[in-house]
Amino acid sequence: MCRSTVYMSTGDGVLELMQNAVRLIKEGDTLVILDEVGERLEFRDVRIKEINLLSGNIVVEKDPITK
Repeated sequence: MCRSTVYMSTGDGVLELMQNAVRLIKEGDTLVILDEVGERLEFRDVRIKEINLLSGNIVVEKDPITK
């Protein structure tokens, strides 16, 4: 099974949000991140900045277009 680590890119650097993420779901303005044991994180007004399939890293950032 493919698992990824999800990070949030900020002006101050990068913050790790979740290890072993197996699913990302966009529900309207909310990004839902699920890990392999069912833990769930939700973030509003973020977008995916980068998905690196080789390293298993996903970087999200605050959506600057959102008001």
